[in-house]
Amino acid sequence: MEISVIATTHPNHQTPKKELDRFGGMAAGVCYMAHDFATLRAEDEAKTFRRVEMTKASGHHSVYDHASITLYLHCIPRVLEGMLDNERYMVSSVKSGRYTLHPLPEDEQAVYDKWQATFEKLIRDEYQVKYPQYFTDNKIKKLAMENARYLTSCFTMVSMLHTVSYRQLNYLYGFFSDYAEKIAQSNNPFEQKLHPYIVEFVEQLKNTGYIDEMLTKNGKHRQVSMFRDRPVTEYFGDVYATNFRCSFAVYMHLNRHRTLKYYMQTPREPQKLEFYVPELIADKPNLRAEWLADLDHLRDHYPQAMLVDVSEMGNLEDFILKAIERKCSSVLLETTRVVNQVLNQYQAALAAMRHDGAATLAQMQKGAKCTFPNFKCPNPCGFALGVNEKRKI
Repeated sequence: MEISVIATTHPNHQTPKKELDRFGGMAAGVCYMAHDFATLRAEDEAKTFRRVEMTKASGHHSVYDHASITLYLHCIPRVLEGMLDNERYMVSSVKSGRYTLHPLPEDEQAVYDKWQATFEKLIRDEYQVKYPQYFTDNKIKKLAMENARYLTSCFTMVSMLHTVSYRQLNYLYGFFSDYAEKIAQSNNPFEQKLHPYIVEFVEQLKNTGYIDEMLTKNGKHRQVSMFRDRPVTEYFGDVYATNFRCSFAVYMHLNRHRTLKYYMQTPREPQKLEFYVPELIADKPNLRAEWLADLDHLRDHYPQAMLVDVSEMGNLEDFILKAIERKCSSVLLETTRVVNQVLNQYQAALAAMRHDGAATLAQMQKGAKCTFPNFKCPNPCGFALGVNEKRKI
């Protein structure tokens, strides 16, 4: 693991837009390989630093959210990425497991390569002849990689850019230090596997030079937020809370929708894991059996196909925004299925209470987002089975 600071805000410098654009382009590249103010500025430095000491001691830490720090995290496990993304405030740009290759252990690499080739053939045979403009050779390869990725571990090493405020960086140090201590003597095999990475992560943060003990104090007793020991009480109204099961890969996909909150129960013993089966092979007994046999062989790795218990909470408006983003032919199929599962529950509950939102959600049940009223797709796919959500890939 390697963590380095590659950018910070500067209190006396306004970065030109051109440089912001350039840095945004560099961040995007990671995914595919991320009185008046003048008076205050002129005041005596000693006065300023007396105010610094006062605000740190009193817990008035929000003033330290104005400065941001961008970290480049190289070779961190995928699950740690999810833990970071589940804390707010943050911005992440992550090397994609859907579109790029990551270094894998030999046993994972062998099954990944086998299933990538299998999925490529299945997609080509089932869809390319009917929809040649949509299912290009490159598109088929990426879809095959997307599905083969289920076999890779949630501890697969990734690289990412992660931007947080100065305050949040210190809070992360405190949260993760507490979490490392909490799981140090855990009997849970997943937490045992995770613990050394958390310890190393905390040490690397300390080495950045930006850790201030007065800002790391956890006066509100907050904890790392991704793991939750119990499901939520389900409710649907102007706000909602619900529970479902999905693969770890899809939990990670959903977790990037920042306006909603997601939690997952900590995985238990590898022998108790159950796994997601992609729809393209679910109705093919021999391939389904082979898929599950390969995952059984890799279960100690905690493959991303493992089913996890997830809780989702938010409000109606933000759920609608998520549906607009996730109901699309280009989105991972399991993600769309999970969104539809919650959509159907939500719509039925609102209809039963005669809530105005029921009609809005009903208009979103007819297919992909290109069927929504007042939505015009800038790049129509022409994939009918994707539009009516009857695709298997």
